[in-house]
Amino acid sequence: MATKKYTQRELMVMAIEEMRKSVPDPNRSDGKPNPKVGAVIATPDGKLVGKSHRGELRIGDHAEFTAIERHHWGSNLTGLVVFATLEPCAPGARNHPKLSCAERITNARIGKVYIGAIDPDPSVAGEGRDFLIANKIEVDYFDGDLYDIIYNENKKFFDDAEIRAKEEHHKTLVPTVTVLTQHMNNFDLTDFSEEAQQELIDRMGLSVKVGSEGFFKFLLQLDMLYKPDHSNTVKPTGLGLLVLGRNPQSAFEQARIKFTIEQSVGDAKIKDIEGPILLMPDKAESLLDLTFLPEINRDNFHREEIVDIPKKLLRELIVNAIVHRDYTIQNKQIRIVASKDKIEIWSPGEPIIDIERFRAFQVPSISRNPKLAYVFFKSGVVEERGIGMKELKAFKNNEELPDPDFRMEEGYFVITVYRKKQKATEVKPVAPALSDEAVVAFVRQKGKISTGDYAMHFNLVPKTAGRHLNKLVKDEVLAREGEKKGTRYFIKNK
Repeated sequence: MATKKYTQRELMVMAIEEMRKSVPDPNRSDGKPNPKVGAVIATPDGKLVGKSHRGELRIGDHAEFTAIERHHWGSNLTGLVVFATLEPCAPGARNHPKLSCAERITNARIGKVYIGAIDPDPSVAGEGRDFLIANKIEVDYFDGDLYDIIYNENKKFFDDAEIRAKEEHHKTLVPTVTVLTQHMNNFDLTDFSEEAQQELIDRMGLSVKVGSEGFFKFLLQLDMLYKPDHSNTVKPTGLGLLVLGRNPQSAFEQARIKFTIEQSVGDAKIKDIEGPILLMPDKAESLLDLTFLPEINRDNFHREEIVDIPKKLLRELIVNAIVHRDYTIQNKQIRIVASKDKIEIWSPGEPIIDIERFRAFQVPSISRNPKLAYVFFKSGVVEERGIGMKELKAFKNNEELPDPDFRMEEGYFVITVYRKKQKATEVKPVAPALSDEAVVAFVRQKGKISTGDYAMHFNLVPKTAGRHLNKLVKDEVLAREGEKKGTRYFIKNK
């Protein structure tokens, strides 16, 4: 009997069903809420191998640990696929000598992992995923609507991440060295912008002051600062310099936005946006006051309407580019190109989500740079997870515009939002100004004419032709005989 094969979507849903069975730990000493987690193991072609949920066999055991070590101890799992509703925990997250789920997955030689949501704890966010990628395990993600289910089921756990972020003595992992976590030894706290630091404090509602020990501890926990060995001083990381640095472009030339406004007449207007990236969305928004008037394409006799894209939508798309771009690419900046027809946002690097998911508007709220995403989300720069794609779909549908275009070009991920739509209704041509002499010459040539004869000869619609002929009768240029369809016009004898 053949084993049933499931689609990727079905296996994702199965993992969510397992997630809902999770058993909470009522005796946690730290009082933190447990996440609900489900894990499914399958073959690459979709045959179910096994599934589990948190606390299934023993309170506190992780779903991936139970699925791999308890249900399949000694089994050959090489090349299989794991569907996990929450990012597998990273090395260092479990008390020694316990291995993290990411390490167990690696040791089992799993070939691919689908992740439903990144661990929201800012000290952990992305570390488990990055460990898998560093160990040559392919990583993909659940569909966007399924992410929403996972988030809602774990809202208390996700919200608690903000509380843990503010704890002064919270345990942090040793982060994987990336362009954002690298130590910026040639910079110090004097390179931070006072305005950006205060903006972060105000937006996140912190009860600390710029320069205070509490604020430094908060930035350390977010990996925005680090303490060199055997030193009481603190230094910025790449993340800290990007978010709060007065001039992060001195170290990250790629961390700027090139804003181009193309005009029908004259040269394009080009503006570079620089400074701390936390302040960039407000600077970009000030450049979004673009007004274009509707035009009529007289060649095709169709009216073309220019639709204003909501500022809120454009802001969210720009923030997404800032947060999710690949900062390892050093020679490319974010580009925004606005014209009366469309607005394009060019973000360096391939997205971590397959482009087809964008075209289907099924993009989960998962970032290449989760710590940066956390800062922007919790500071209110991003109003709601996934709002950009939701608003983009609604805008396109409500305004009956062409589908947005998603593509890779010259190493950029490009989103094109169209502003021009074409109404289906024809714009009637303006009737030509006809002289009495031209009409008389035509009628004299024909002898007697109908309204249809007149309309066809002078390229008019029948109603317009009728009005012209009746006016000429009133002016005693023409006379008529007959009724309705039998009406004929001729030169009036004088």
